[in-house]
Amino acid sequence: MSDNATSPSASPSASSATSISSAAPPVVGEPALTDQQRRFVEEYLVDCNATLAAGRAGYSARSARQAGTRLRALPHVRRALEAAMAARSDRLGVSQDRVVLELARLAFADMRDFASWGDGCVRLRPSEELTEDQAACVSEIVETPGKGVRVKLFGKQPALAALARHLGAREGGGKGAGRGDAGPDAASGEGARPLTVVTWVPFPDAPPPEEPEDGPGE
Repeated sequence: MSDNATSPSASPSASSATSISSAAPPVVGEPALTDQQRRFVEEYLVDCNATLAAGRAGYSARSARQAGTRLRALPHVRRALEAAMAARSDRLGVSQDRVVLELARLAFADMRDFASWGDGCVRLRPSEELTEDQAACVSEIVETPGKGVRVKLFGKQPALAALARHLGAREGGGKGAGRGDAGPDAASGEGARPLTVVTWVPFPDAPPPEEPEDGPGE
């Protein structure tokens, strides 16, 4: 399917067309974005997923993955993507450093900061004692009557993997390792399964009932 295919129906992201064109002014000798390529750039900003962005830009489900990979490899499309993402970061005040710091919070969370255990007893740390970094790691706290309290932290493994990608690490440490196996959208997390750390903090067991003492003569 060519980049000049029939324009798909409008989506909420289509309103950013003006900002896309202004964020990446054409370079001498470089082709201008087609309407469908511009739509791809707009849709890519939604979730940084090239396959889904290509599908929303009008490519068929069968060709979306291949089209997304091909579009991201085109120099003028890649430049438009980089410019659009940089413009969005400026608008939101979000920098790469801030993203890395937030990932580090999650990646290096220690359950001992949230609870203590030993001698058959588990105690949660009061929420007011948590630091800002520690509180940011808590995904969910649920209390179930008769069962206990479940404390869920954001997943360490996905955070570590994303942090490693930001720092330029590769799986296995070998030359070129990780990039080819991870797929074209590894940096955006495509295909990654969300993982969480779930800890059950049960209520203490009730003490067993005292047995009646045997009376005299029994």
